[in-house]
Amino acid sequence: MHKLTSARRNGLARRRSRGVAALEVVIIVPVMMFMLFGFTEVYLYLRAVSMVEHAAFALANSLGQMQNVTDQSGTTNANSLGSLWADANLLASPDTLTANGNVIVTSVCDKSSSENNCGLNVVGTPSLTSGKPTICWQAEANSTSAMKSQVTTSNVLPSTWPFYQGDAALVVEVFYRYNPFPLLSSFWPGAPGSTVLYRRIYARQRVLNWTSMPLIDTTGAAVAAGSGLSAGCPGSTIIVGS
Repeated sequence: MHKLTSARRNGLARRRSRGVAALEVVIIVPVMMFMLFGFTEVYLYLRAVSMVEHAAFALANSLGQMQNVTDQSGTTNANSLGSLWADANLLASPDTLTANGNVIVTSVCDKSSSENNCGLNVVGTPSLTSGKPTICWQAEANSTSAMKSQVTTSNVLPSTWPFYQGDAALVVEVFYRYNPFPLLSSFWPGAPGSTVLYRRIYARQRVLNWTSMPLIDTTGAAVAAGSGLSAGCPGSTIIVGS
């Protein structure tokens, strides 16, 4: 009788142990999966932010070393707009800027009352007097309504960014549409929608000082001048996907 009672007690203990283990699995596994997905989502978001910043900085650095930009969609010329868009896509890899983003480049020149360096081989006179930043030309890789340039004729450069007479600048804007829950979207239909990541970089030319970055055509000639500007500066007209 004593042995039978002990066996029953051992059986009850084993059943209790299995029940506790099952309860632990039910509680702990979902928490661990939630933490795993959470850390993964944070990593993917930080990677996307880093990609946008890296692409903007790298493109601005490359543009600063050019003497001009060619209005051409091909990539045979390293200074063409097509090459800039291809470089941006490579920098964004494994993300795809072509399908989910946009790149906008703006060349800025000085059009003060006593100074104008807007155009091909038009050199300004250095001065510590504040200049009047003017859009020389602006080009974008894709025409996307939600990813339009924040550089406008009335807001070319920040007031805190030093810009003097005879000065020039370059602005690179990179956009990327990011889905904040790519791993959970199929399991979570009501997940928050996508958001657009954005980075804007200002740079100066390092090759030719006191002259704007001109835009030339495939023959090497400066494109038609915009209103009040010289050849090589078509103005604020946006060139899409060239």
